[in-house]
Amino acid sequence: MRVGLSCVLASAIAAAVAIPAQGQLRRDALVQPVGGARSGEVLLGVGASRTANADFPLAGLRGDLAALPELHAAWAIGPRVVFELKGAARKTLSIETREAVSSVDLDPSLADGTSRDVGDFELAVSFAPIGGATGFSAGGHLGVRLPNSDETRGIGLNTTDITIAALFSWGSARWRATGWFGVGILEVPVEPFEQNDAFAYAFEGLWDAAPNWRLSVGTRGRTSTRRVSPLGTGDLGELRATVEWRRGPLAIDAGLGHGTTAMSGDWNLRAGVAWTLAGNR
Repeated sequence: MRVGLSCVLASAIAAAVAIPAQGQLRRDALVQPVGGARSGEVLLGVGASRTANADFPLAGLRGDLAALPELHAAWAIGPRVVFELKGAARKTLSIETREAVSSVDLDPSLADGTSRDVGDFELAVSFAPIGGATGFSAGGHLGVRLPNSDETRGIGLNTTDITIAALFSWGSARWRATGWFGVGILEVPVEPFEQNDAFAYAFEGLWDAAPNWRLSVGTRGRTSTRRVSPLGTGDLGELRATVEWRRGPLAIDAGLGHGTTAMSGDWNLRAGVAWTLAGNR
């Protein structure tokens, strides 16, 4: 499975760096603060989340979705370039409602009311060659979501999606507002050689509220450019607030999110821990 490759990559990143130290990369980031990380800095994080009333229209399923463990590796491969790998090694859907007709052939094991599968993983690179660590900076964001999940389990779509966006940031030593805006190229699950283009966005404000404490609020999602979206490519969106406590290389975070579209589910709770490994000074 691709999740095995993901773990190998994360281990290789950890082996390539030096001494633990305070860093700026974040496990639960909507938009990774590219300008704040030192070259060579690495973050390895693990967490869990639970979403109420998650909707999977392709499979005709709806219920509470738990993800454990969620993995996140971020690597500052250059002075202002960050590479990320993130996804859930395991997802479990407690099926509450099931449509009589599904657009895909579902696995018979779902008859017990529960679906379990590996989650999709995303590879992304963000870069900001214009500007500095404070003030205004700009660059780009490229993300690819890999189809690890099996659509017969109802949780995944078995599609490859690409996000291409422009990245902008503004801030000081204690706060920063960062966002990217662009296009999401979505593979349509049940129509070969068909895609749906969407407006993709992410925005996050960070504030170092007190020593060792950081607060963030933000939103991320996509809006289809079609009047009627093919199944599995509809609108997604979430508002999120996160609090992070950091001491040396260790960071613990907890967040609360609320879906803004029908496919996004209702409330989402998440928490996790991360370890930062130092880069070049």
